[in-house]
Amino acid sequence: MKMLLVSTVSVFFRQRAGTFLVLLGLLFGFLSANEHHAFAVFFLTGGIYGMLALFTIWLIYSLICIQFLISTWKLPEYKFIYHVRTWPAFVRTRRFTIQALGLLQPILYYGTYLLVIAIQDKLTTRLWPVIPFYIVLIVMLVIAAEWRIRKPVLYVPVKGKQIIQWPFPRPASALYWSMEWLLRERSITLLVGKLGAMLVAAGTMLYYSSGEYDIRMPAVGMSLAYLLNLGISLELYKWESEIWLWGRSLPASLSKRWVSIVIPHLVLILPETIVMLRHGGLGFSAVLQLYMLGAAIVIVSHLYIYKRSGLPENAFQVFLFGFIALTLLVLYKIPLLLIYACGLLFSLLAFRKWCKM
Repeated sequence: MKMLLVSTVSVFFRQRAGTFLVLLGLLFGFLSANEHHAFAVFFLTGGIYGMLALFTIWLIYSLICIQFLISTWKLPEYKFIYHVRTWPAFVRTRRFTIQALGLLQPILYYGTYLLVIAIQDKLTTRLWPVIPFYIVLIVMLVIAAEWRIRKPVLYVPVKGKQIIQWPFPRPASALYWSMEWLLRERSITLLVGKLGAMLVAAGTMLYYSSGEYDIRMPAVGMSLAYLLNLGISLELYKWESEIWLWGRSLPASLSKRWVSIVIPHLVLILPETIVMLRHGGLGFSAVLQLYMLGAAIVIVSHLYIYKRSGLPENAFQVFLFGFIALTLLVLYKIPLLLIYACGLLFSLLAFRKWCKM
């Protein structure tokens, strides 16, 4: 079972992490909570047309999963997959069903959202077609997997010439290389990290718009959202300490090395900042203050990873207490720009001591 999840489900989401990141940007960056609610209500109350539209969207996604399953299991490195024919029929069906549920995770999550909206708007009697939809889509994926293993491919497909060639060379930029490596090799970590941060940002702004609050409330929520980038920041540390080793031997000054750490993190926290800006509850100056606060949080956190040489498990309590201390500073009305300035100054002073090249 673990073999199926790692070799198929994980690879599917890793290869399409860029697509999912774009969808996250569209869903949380351009659509407000009211628009999400309007779509859900349309699916539930639009009669046959609403449910047909929902099933069509889900069917297209399921066909993409089926196409990936059939084409991927033909690759030479997936010859081992045909050994699953030795499993009993019941065991094989059960495991293919779990694999199908793994591939259909976005649909399952949206079904949960529809359930919440149906309960909230008292439309639970309109939700019943979702269950047959799930059953049909799961059966389709199980049948596709069963058909693939019964039709083994014993040849290596030859790739034809590409019609469209990328005409531009890759730019000589450390920022580009690090972001490309994240997207290609650590795409699942990038996807999960940004999804959590954007969800917390959207939830913070939704709660902020429900009452009369000052900037302290979104400051605490966005501090947590920015801190959720810790896993991606750890991957950036691994990129520099394990993959891009020759970068440390370049003749660059300490200030340039510090800037090379700051700039990727400024880019990294842009999506949740855009989500916060899109909801329109805060002015541009307030969003800029929160963005600068987030920059200080992720930069200091990243430098502490250098201090602990890769973030041992016992370092998480430091981040926990640091978040609590930051929350207290915000609640006691310490200006956000002052916190940002202190964090940036501390990172400059700690860089020489913690980042030993």
